[in-house]
Amino acid sequence: MAKSKNISTSQRLGCESLLGCIFESWSPRRRKPSLPEKDRKTKDYLPPKSTTIANPKTLPRNSTDSSSQSKPRKSSDSARKSMSSASPRPESGTFSPNGVMGNIIVKPQTAVNSTDHVAQRKSRWEGKTINYRLCPEALKRMGNEEYCRGRFGEALVFYERAILADPKTPTYWSNKSAALISLGRLLEAYDACEEALRLNPNYERAHQRLASLQLRLGEVDKALCHYNQAGKYTETKHIEQVEDVINCLRMCDEARRSKQWNLLLKETCFVISCGADSSPRVYALQTEALLHLQRQEEAYDVYQKGTKRFDIDCYIKIFGLSITSYFLMVGAQVYIAAGRFEDAVTASRQAARLDPSNEEANAVARKARAIATARLSGNLLFNASKFEAACVVYTEGLDQDPTNALLLCNRAASRFKIGLYDRAIEDSTLVLNLQPSYRKARRRRADSYVKLGKWQQAIQDYEFLMMETPGDEDTRRALAVANVRFRKQIGGNVRFKGFGSGLVVVNEMGVLS
Repeated sequence: MAKSKNISTSQRLGCESLLGCIFESWSPRRRKPSLPEKDRKTKDYLPPKSTTIANPKTLPRNSTDSSSQSKPRKSSDSARKSMSSASPRPESGTFSPNGVMGNIIVKPQTAVNSTDHVAQRKSRWEGKTINYRLCPEALKRMGNEEYCRGRFGEALVFYERAILADPKTPTYWSNKSAALISLGRLLEAYDACEEALRLNPNYERAHQRLASLQLRLGEVDKALCHYNQAGKYTETKHIEQVEDVINCLRMCDEARRSKQWNLLLKETCFVISCGADSSPRVYALQTEALLHLQRQEEAYDVYQKGTKRFDIDCYIKIFGLSITSYFLMVGAQVYIAAGRFEDAVTASRQAARLDPSNEEANAVARKARAIATARLSGNLLFNASKFEAACVVYTEGLDQDPTNALLLCNRAASRFKIGLYDRAIEDSTLVLNLQPSYRKARRRRADSYVKLGKWQQAIQDYEFLMMETPGDEDTRRALAVANVRFRKQIGGNVRFKGFGSGLVVVNEMGVLS
């Protein structure tokens, strides 16, 4: 009996320990929840939560397609009131783009430690080998994460890889356009948006993005059409903004027809403030106004800003033949004013070929050829020491363009050689009124003053040249000679007060002369 009792006790103890282990293993305190294997694999590719997403209600977690945020818009009337008090001379900030055009706006960074700033923008794939053979959706999510971090170039790489893997998905093309917009490559973004709409004509997000691009490029009629097809992504403010730009462009055309160049310059500033900040047509109108106002250096800068990414085939595709021809025609006039006659001939020929019925373009082409021929013939005569004949040829070129700085400067050189110093001073002064930084004209005027014994005026020009190029030894010696001659002319010791055009002379009696 005892033996059987011991056996039953051991069995009982064994059962209790077994049940205890089972209960202990299932205890809530010891149980560790784990994610499914599928979630572990996809977790790394989800973009982080961010407050920089433009519209979190309509934006999916793993997509960059969302409505673009824009700065508070001013109507054309309020814009005119805000700018009417400003000077009509455009400042450098007037022509800058009106912010990032992408669908996600990255908030400006506050003043933090430089190492912290780098850490915030650092990609978690930096320094790692990326497998670009992943599925296109994974590549898109990786691009979205880079986009949210403000690394638009890296995001563009992922989107392009996704397109290579699957070129038939319009979302990839639309996201690519967003990255290109943020990089300032608007014409390429335009093509990407059009491809997205070719794949899916009812893609509302792509319609909204393309409309925004067309507004910035000044294609307002097309922008209005695409806004009407953007569905829920179009707001009332978008339509109002397009209407403001349409009204401003209409006033620009009226000012140009009536040749009110100051008004035209002001209206182009209004167009830019209303949103058409990257329009070649607006840049051309602004350049033409500056040329007619004899502000040639500013005109050249504005036109160069408008031709940063100039591609004639792309311009024809987007803007049409007439706008592209007008843009080239204005460019030819800019090149004529800058003395780039070969470029002027090329641009004017292209303009006339694109729009043969445009008499204005044909006239500019004839003018460019005549001036280029006068400059070439005059230079050949000048180099052959036939200065009087060269002067005649330069004058013939100036009959076509009386304010051409290069021909005026060359004629001043010819007149200086034949001893017409007063006439050389007149031509040089006209050049400096047009282009104050024209060094050759200033030096030639100073030398002409020396020949006429006008030492004080010569000293002023030499001083101005020395301030611009302190290491010019020829100018330094000429200035020293002029100072000595001027002292002898007025007698006694003198000292000079001021520099450049503000230079005055004080004699030993303290009298200004």
